[in-house]
Amino acid sequence: MRMRWPLIGRSEEMRVIEAAISASDVPGIVVYGAAGVGKSRIVREALSSVESRGYEGRLAVGASSARAIPLGVFSAWAQSGVTDTVQLLRGVIESLTSAAAGTTVVLGVDDVHLLDELSLFVVHQIVQRGAAKVVLTVLDGEPIPEAVQEIWRGGRFDRLDLQPLSLDETTTLLTTAFEGPVDPDVPQRLWKLARGNVLYLRNIVEQEVADGRLVQQHGYWRWIGDPVIPRSLVELIESRTGALVGPVSDVVDALAVGEPIELAALSRITDPAAVEEAETRGLITLEPAMNGVEVRVAHPLYGEVRRRRAPATKLRRLRGLVAAELAASVDHEDIQVVVRRATLSLDSDLTPNADLLVNAAQGAVWLADLALADRLADAAARAGGGPEPNFVRAHALSWLGRGEEADAVLAAIRTSELTDGERARLAFLRASNALWALGDPARAKGIIDEALETTPPTVRTYIDAFLTVYWFAMDRPEAARQASESLALEHLPAVVGAEIAWVLAVIAADAGRTAEAVAVAEAGYTAATRSFDAPHMRFNIADAHISALLLSGRTSDALEVADRVRRQAAELPGAAQLLGSAVAGRAALGAGRLDTACVMLEQAAEGLSASHAIGWGYRYRIPRTAALAMRGLTDEAATRAVLADRRLFRSLDYESSLARAWVLAGQGAVSEAITVVLSAAERAAANGQFAAEVVCLQTATQFGDRTGALRLRALESIVEGSRVGLAARFAAALRDGDAAELSSVSEEFERMGDLVAALDAAAYAALAYRSQNLRGSALSCSARADALAEQCGGASTPAFRRATGPLPLTDREAEIVMMIGQGLSNRAIAERLTVSVRTVESHIYRAMSKTETTGRDELAALIPSHKARLE
Repeated sequence: MRMRWPLIGRSEEMRVIEAAISASDVPGIVVYGAAGVGKSRIVREALSSVESRGYEGRLAVGASSARAIPLGVFSAWAQSGVTDTVQLLRGVIESLTSAAAGTTVVLGVDDVHLLDELSLFVVHQIVQRGAAKVVLTVLDGEPIPEAVQEIWRGGRFDRLDLQPLSLDETTTLLTTAFEGPVDPDVPQRLWKLARGNVLYLRNIVEQEVADGRLVQQHGYWRWIGDPVIPRSLVELIESRTGALVGPVSDVVDALAVGEPIELAALSRITDPAAVEEAETRGLITLEPAMNGVEVRVAHPLYGEVRRRRAPATKLRRLRGLVAAELAASVDHEDIQVVVRRATLSLDSDLTPNADLLVNAAQGAVWLADLALADRLADAAARAGGGPEPNFVRAHALSWLGRGEEADAVLAAIRTSELTDGERARLAFLRASNALWALGDPARAKGIIDEALETTPPTVRTYIDAFLTVYWFAMDRPEAARQASESLALEHLPAVVGAEIAWVLAVIAADAGRTAEAVAVAEAGYTAATRSFDAPHMRFNIADAHISALLLSGRTSDALEVADRVRRQAAELPGAAQLLGSAVAGRAALGAGRLDTACVMLEQAAEGLSASHAIGWGYRYRIPRTAALAMRGLTDEAATRAVLADRRLFRSLDYESSLARAWVLAGQGAVSEAITVVLSAAERAAANGQFAAEVVCLQTATQFGDRTGALRLRALESIVEGSRVGLAARFAAALRDGDAAELSSVSEEFERMGDLVAALDAAAYAALAYRSQNLRGSALSCSARADALAEQCGGASTPAFRRATGPLPLTDREAEIVMMIGQGLSNRAIAERLTVSVRTVESHIYRAMSKTETTGRDELAALIPSHKARLE
């Protein structure tokens, strides 16, 4: 694959360079930067840019090999056969600066510190005479000859310090280079490895693609396996670090296996004089830390290279020394220190410490490094750590989506060696794994029923906890609530508390008990943190927390929670990071920020589907479908949907029904969409999910249903929050054709933060005013609807599509016209609406008569599609 590497993230730097070139009071600019950050590239791009505006560009490149050759870099501009030095220099200067009258010459000199003395004299003379604008690049950390310093001191050059690319800029560059979306884990890993150095990044990526470790799966580029640093890059890095021998190599190698290391500890492990030499040579960096000064290698790739070059025995010895220093440090009990120490000990010359490895495995789960938790727990089990490491390992494997492996680990535990409490915990873990990771609720229930027969009342907590989870997963919220009556969150075992909080928060949220849901969610966050459970559970709780806020109408609060959660997730690996985007995407969808929601949910749904297809993948593909459909991207929504699939657990009935209805409405089948959401509302009511019922009834109103006002009024006494009352006003105003009230409701929905509902209410207000021949008011509401659609990031709802064109059609006629626009035949429309073909033809005939159109295509064109409006 041939990759394209455009200049990304340098627009401000380009502006600075071009400003210096066009300024009359400075001779040019000096661009400083580390090797590989893109100094040469940006100078070339700047020259190309100004040349396109009429400047004349010249470029010379300094090189160590040309330094011994007088005028080596300017040989292309030197006249042949000239032996007089003065005449030769004059000729070079004239060749470099000559141009048509009125044309400014821009001279770019890359790596000016590598020029020979005569070449520097040429540059100096050009600057002194003002014969050309000059752009110079200098490598950070290199000694700068006095003659070079004189050039910019005398001319008062502007200065630009070119920084490595940020993580966001790296992500953008990779997306462009791959010409497609990239798994979020890829730019994270590459940025940590290359630290925004474009040269290093490009070398690594192209090698990984060529070797088949960076591959395209399900439309996303993913990184499988560990990187292999290209030989050319290794040689480049070694040429810059110089020879590493003796004590200096010990310093770099110790950091390569154990950074960061406190300066005092590093000086004990290695020779203090060698530490100073390594700093002088730019091989290491010192950073202030809470307890002193920490030391790291100057660039992550230095460590990668040394881990491949240094003898394995030496690295094992150094890991042991660093681990011993960590054990003696003042913060040796800090969980991150424990995890680092245990990880170092795995491949060291130290004797395995089972207790340390178990504690570290638990800590790795808490830090979301589940693969490391698996490795540490496995080592702890082999070191004689008893049953605990197998519990931890199975827990990590289950969160990783490797349910069969988790079950095998748990099945291998000898129950005869367990206490009653441990046997109950084992049953809970096996049943939970069977339910969530394996998607087999019958097997899960069988495990817990069998355990129930032998579990003493004193440890019944695990059984009641799982039954709570089970009935919740079976969409039996009342049974789940009853099973939880004996459970107190603050007294539950570590592995149980956070999951129960999530379940109870979801149940309360769906029921419309918002205050209870929020309080349980807050308690759940505490339980998850206190118990060292995987942070993934905190994101499940956050999902429930956001549901509660959105269902009640507290949209701004939901967005605040989502922002906090996403920032927490950004520093975590794997699925945990994707869950942050997923939860934030749901909040964005609830707020009507559809463009943002589509991006976040697309990224999360695809990434999570790779490892958790029946779990989080399924869960977040549903709101992704709704977001796409709300934007009018109906074909894509239908293609990417999982709405025809059904899990054997937690069907997410009302959410999947809403998504399906939005797809149907986008296809023009508005009547069918209304039927779907009204049926979902009935099921939600029967299940005690009254807040979910409110959202279904509100959505039916947005589709044009005029029957929901009475039920919504009744729900005002049951469901907490502002949404239910506003939805009731919306339904009543639509039923009564009250244009002024619809306009007012639109404004209230906007204040509440539900922009899509605000858009639909404005659209219906425009239609109502139009039916009353109040053209000015109709145009005002229509313009408001347009503005809201744009604010949503391109919403395209049935109500909005009707309001965008003043068509004298009934609801059924407009519905049929939209279906024609989707390419459906008369027979297909009849089947969707469960009417006869003759009835459909009759509606089409009347619509054509009203609009004076002569065919189906002309009729369909009267209601523009979302795609047509985008074009």
